[in-house]
Amino acid sequence: TKKELIELLNKKEMLNGKEIESIKLDEIDTSKIADMSFLFANMSDEECKEIMNASESEKETLKNNKVNVDSMIYSCKNPVKRQDFSGIESWNVSSVVTMQGMFTYASSFNQPLHKWNVSKVKDMMGMFAGAESFNQPLNKWNVSNVKNMISMFDEAKSFNQPLNAWNVSKVENMMSMFKRAESFNQNLNAWNVSKVENMGYMFAFAKSFNQPLDSWDVSSVENMDSMFYKAKSFNQNLDSWGDKIPKYCNIESMFYNSAMENNPPKWWEKRLEEMSK
Repeated sequence: TKKELIELLNKKEMLNGKEIESIKLDEIDTSKIADMSFLFANMSDEECKEIMNASESEKETLKNNKVNVDSMIYSCKNPVKRQDFSGIESWNVSSVVTMQGMFTYASSFNQPLHKWNVSKVKDMMGMFAGAESFNQPLNKWNVSNVKNMISMFDEAKSFNQPLNAWNVSKVENMMSMFKRAESFNQNLNAWNVSKVENMGYMFAFAKSFNQPLDSWDVSSVENMDSMFYKAKSFNQNLDSWGDKIPKYCNIESMFYNSAMENNPPKWWEKRLEEMSK
């Protein structure tokens, strides 16, 4: 179980008067674990206090936004304080269904994970959020069952690896996915985003990103609010999106403070007017 896993991860022993982690990660059998949410999350005391003291209605709002509140609280009460992540690359994660928040704020984490079989995972929300050292190849991952990629690389400041081979055809939410991912600049034009409903803040503050997205099928998107907000480098032709974006899609502040603010797509002004009616 997850509880037993956390106990193993936190096991310490004394060596020459120093406390060391006594169990190596590659000695742990993870093959039956389905839930790895917030496993190595390194949330601040402040954040933990906030979530633990949240009112029922606040918790309800978080849950409606797909946050696994119970798992977050559990992680705050039973944090894994690990320094040595070597061996994690050989973990059998083939039963895992959720990796939500798994490495959130794990600021030193940077192990290779390309051999992982993530084919059963449905939720990768916030998986590498704030994992500011992480920059490892993930292009071989089978993400074909993932539905939730909210904030997946939010504030993953070093991450800049190809993801063009990913099958994201089941993903419904990419809100803030690369927000503040300031090094990221990879081609995603082959992605099938036809099921994505939310792209709000997706590339906000992603100051290096400048890749074509004109092939995207954005016909299901309901929210593009601040999608390229302060994306200082982004300057691509998105005229092809005009016929695809649904009439009810929120495109407010979409290019605000970005390189395209003064050069928006042809359909932009007209759609803004329609929106304000």
